Amino acid sequence: MKKQIPCTNANLPASVLYKSDSSGRLRSLFCLCLLLFLPLLSAPDKASAAASVIDGHYTSAFPSAQERKAGNLLNSDRAAYGLPALTLDPELCRIARIKSQDMRDNQYFAHQSPTYGSVRNMLDHFSYSYAAAGENIAHHATVEKSQAALISSPGHRANILSASFTRVGIGIALDQNGYVYMTQIFCR
Repeated sequence: MKKQIPCTNANLPASVLYKSDSSGRLRSLFCLCLLLFLPLLSAPDKASAAASVIDGHYTSAFPSAQERKAGNLLNSDRAAYGLPALTLDPELCRIARIKSQDMRDNQYFAHQSPTYGSVRNMLDHFSYSYAAAGENIAHHATVEKSQAALISSPGHRANILSASFTRVGIGIALDQNGYVYMTQIFCR
């Protein structure tokens, strides 16, 4: 009778989860290799793994997929009005993400942060160089709904469609229900 010894990774198919004492070392070695190397196969690529710490905030050095999607939606809105696309600035995205996280973590929704002050105060705090700055914030179920709400609001639309801005940073943070806090920081 073959003794079945379970491997510890429940994500493997049943045929691999057990090794047999009589089937030899090859199957045991295969199981061990899978356990050791599967985490490496599912590890994020270097671009999404790169991170930095700003004022104790662990934040990615690159825009997330949702932030890039929000940037594409914003630039689609600009294109519909015959305006050039804004550059999605990774450093500005980190700062915008910190603002979104700050709103979520400190349970407020306002342009004036209790932690960082105004958008200009925040940019100065993080030594970000700019000549002009503006900010939009949204809290909706999705990135798409957030952008739709912003482009529908005259004040927010003015920032989105301003010819004065050349760069944008978009920061996304999810609340406990999966809703999106989105911050758009515009700069020239």
